[in-house]
Amino acid sequence: MKYLMGIAIGPVQEFIAAARRTADLTAGSRLLVEIAQAVARTLKGRGATLIFPADSCTTAPNKLLCIVEGKPHEIAPIAKDAALEHLRDQWEKAYRQMDPKVQQLIDTKLVNWQLENFLEFYAAWVPLEGVPYSAARERLERIMAGRKALRNFQQPHKYPRHPKSPLDPSMDSVFYTEKHGEGFSAPDAAQKASNLRLKPRETLDAISLIKRALGQRDVPSTDKIAARAIESILPQEALHDYDTLLRWLDRLEDYHFGDLLFQRNWRPQGANLSDADYADIEQCASNLRRDLHERGIPQESLSYYAILVADGDRMGATLNQLQTPELHRSFSDKVARFAEQAKTIVESHQGHLVYCGGDDVLALLPTNCALKCAYELRQKFAQTLADVMPNGSTATLSAGIAIVHAMENLQVAIGWAREAEQQAKRTRDALAVIRQPRSGGRNCYSAPWSRYPEWGQWINAFHRGLADKLPYELRQLAQEYRAINPPVEVLRAEAARVLKRKQKPDETLAIPEWIHSVDALDEFAEMLLIARFLASYKPKETRR
Repeated sequence: MKYLMGIAIGPVQEFIAAARRTADLTAGSRLLVEIAQAVARTLKGRGATLIFPADSCTTAPNKLLCIVEGKPHEIAPIAKDAALEHLRDQWEKAYRQMDPKVQQLIDTKLVNWQLENFLEFYAAWVPLEGVPYSAARERLERIMAGRKALRNFQQPHKYPRHPKSPLDPSMDSVFYTEKHGEGFSAPDAAQKASNLRLKPRETLDAISLIKRALGQRDVPSTDKIAARAIESILPQEALHDYDTLLRWLDRLEDYHFGDLLFQRNWRPQGANLSDADYADIEQCASNLRRDLHERGIPQESLSYYAILVADGDRMGATLNQLQTPELHRSFSDKVARFAEQAKTIVESHQGHLVYCGGDDVLALLPTNCALKCAYELRQKFAQTLADVMPNGSTATLSAGIAIVHAMENLQVAIGWAREAEQQAKRTRDALAVIRQPRSGGRNCYSAPWSRYPEWGQWINAFHRGLADKLPYELRQLAQEYRAINPPVEVLRAEAARVLKRKQKPDETLAIPEWIHSVDALDEFAEMLLIARFLASYKPKETRR
């Protein structure tokens, strides 16, 4: 008898976001994908017909769907064992890369418990024969939701004196308690291990140690992502100084690009740099600061980068309309193709793709590239899925962007990006942008993709000399009119009057047609504040 089987592997968002470095972030994403691929290969090896993903070699999402024959209650535990086996293999690989002095500090009993109990693995199945595929899948989703509601809460071992892991506070540090020393700091030998790159307070758990040990060293830091914004701004002759500072940054791992460029926290101790090395860094920094000053680019703009989170809209409702497994497999193929194309799009905008599991995207980008990248992802998503959408509907993608300081806590910053995505999801087929400055209030703006051209219009207006105070005067106007609730034509006329005073005489800017209320005017002011910040990354053609 045939069964439709669904498998869900977790945790996902919390696991990926549990990171202090971009290398941790990428390693966690890769580990999750590899675990899902191991499950997919095992299912295929047991004779299952994969539906989502359609191929075990593609980037596997955390939710898998397949058709099995025989005894699904026997196949599900085998699939779970495959997931756990891959996790154990990754630990062994990480453990072998550790110095013997570090290996002696690790509590293997606690490691084994964490490996066995970390993954969330849920499986459900329904008979498929004699039942329409769409009805069987809908029933399977209900059963899976019920299974997830009955989560397994495994009581952990009690280690009252063990410090918690800063990347996952639900986990204890796997270093022996007596080796931590005063203040629950990581053991000295572990801190000195170059491949772990532990800070004193990083008393990590087993899963976090896997991330740290296996994390790629060539993953760009948030600081380097932020610095990439000036690559398209600087003239060719200035790029030599820029590249030189980046090479020094690879050697000075505990320092940021801004430290070198603006001579903060200078000079680094214990870096084994000669006077000639210092002179080279200071000369390159001086040249680069002069180039930025000549182009009117504020120093602040080089310290910010963007986190992009995107997700397909109404995917569950779309899948419910697919009447056969073959149609669903075709849909899965297209989603996998989009995942491959997403990496190319992100990298073409100087970004770094952290995760793309089907229609879910998480990427880090230079601030001045994020909006265009998000738009291209949305266009590519609709284009790729166009011929497999049921009833001629259009595939849409909602995206959230958080513009954050490079020194912000990475987990917190990703939370802001997901918050922006949720705002976009309220209307769907939308883009939401949050600018979270290092100090001061945040700016947030969410709008349908149909308003996307307005971003370029107003950013270019600020490039051409639109007054910086315009957003604040429009915000003040909205606050004054909120209590009296004037007619729409009065509100728009007053806003147009303010705009006319703040733009150049030869400009023909107008208040957007969608502003029909005080709240809409307030939203417009938020959008202008973000656009004014993005305008600080001046393209070459606008330089004076």
